[in-house]
Amino acid sequence: MDCQHCCGADQLFDLKGARKEMKKYQKKGPGKSTNKLLEKFNKTDIPGKSLLDIGGGIGAIQWYFQEHQASKTTDIDASRGYLEVASQFAKKNGWGKKGNFIFGDITNLKEKIIPHDYVTLDKVVCCYPDYQSLLTTATELCKDTLGLTFPLRNPISRILILLSRIYFYFRKNPFRTYIHSPENMSAFIQTKGFKPVYQGISFPWHVQVYKKIKE
Repeated sequence: MDCQHCCGADQLFDLKGARKEMKKYQKKGPGKSTNKLLEKFNKTDIPGKSLLDIGGGIGAIQWYFQEHQASKTTDIDASRGYLEVASQFAKKNGWGKKGNFIFGDITNLKEKIIPHDYVTLDKVVCCYPDYQSLLTTATELCKDTLGLTFPLRNPISRILILLSRIYFYFRKNPFRTYIHSPENMSAFIQTKGFKPVYQGISFPWHVQVYKKIKE
């Protein structure tokens, strides 16, 4: 994600939107696809483990890990507004000392981040034009389990992408969304030493979990 695209993400995912999403989370909990992803994690394995939540938004996955006694969570996001709302929620619930909140693009920050047991990308791959760079970084920073959700690739999603680009153009926002090949992404992740343990759908999202192959 280049600097211009990153700035566009910060503009699109603003503080107002973050506060609105947090209210929805507090009322209804995580969305369906996020819940589906969390269901595929073994919650008995979470205590004492670390989570790197790339593009963590308001922190729904992080709060699940905190509630199940994770050792720490790290949220890296290109939205200052979402990071502010997430960090405030962590402090309010007594998780501030076990939560890290970092602004920026993970592909530019990977040298500063230590590997974590779990790495998640919930609705994040579609925000990157170059999925290989993102997934390379994610797999390099993952010691055990990688989870991700991303949009289905079909005619309807292609139309929605086109409409969103028209909207961003007239709003003069450089941010764009992308639909990458599920087959190509899965094959790429497997070249990084991971095997798929779950590949399902929570419409309109793919939900996938991979485990690192132990040498």
